[in-house]
Amino acid sequence: MNESRIIKIDCNSPDKGLLGQAVATLEEGGLVVAPTETRYGLLARADQEKILKKLFEVKQRSITMPTSIFVRQVSDIANWGDLNAAALKLARRYLPGPLTLVLKAVIPEQPGLVAGRKIGIRVSSSAVMQAILEIADFPLSATSANISGGPELESVTDVIALLGDRVDLYLDGGPLTAMPSTVVDCSAGHPVILRQGSIGADEIKKVVSDGSV
Repeated sequence: MNESRIIKIDCNSPDKGLLGQAVATLEEGGLVVAPTETRYGLLARADQEKILKKLFEVKQRSITMPTSIFVRQVSDIANWGDLNAAALKLARRYLPGPLTLVLKAVIPEQPGLVAGRKIGIRVSSSAVMQAILEIADFPLSATSANISGGPELESVTDVIALLGDRVDLYLDGGPLTAMPSTVVDCSAGHPVILRQGSIGADEIKKVVSDGSV
């Protein structure tokens, strides 16, 4: 592994010059591993099908199982998915944060991003992810930096041992041990928890059952 391809970064106050290197790598069609508020994510630009296919090949995941798209803020969600009443409650309560909302897509079907008219959307509270999204002028797709079905990894060293040179740049923010994001499907109006994560099921149910919108 070439040392220039591993960059140490402060997760709380990331250097935007260093993050500019990550954005340049993504813009050129490369894959980047970066810290989120939960674990490390495997990132790729989401507007080119060929690049998304490369991400799925590295992940060893079927392209029929889409990854999430990361957006800068809650107000951007409507550009990609239908933010219905239940989803809006959850977004207002937990975003930015470790929640993935699966919504009815308002964009066309796209392999690796939209399937069955559904799209997964994240608004990350990670300073690294927020800064990358501020710099990038293209949509960003991300999935956990591991092999599909395998354990969540806590360190860049572990990710490198698994993915190696198939990733173009690694941003090393140190060990990350938080639980993954909770995934909630709100596409049909009634929320269904697809993956238990950082936000508990009881919390999700309580927020959704609240009469306010």
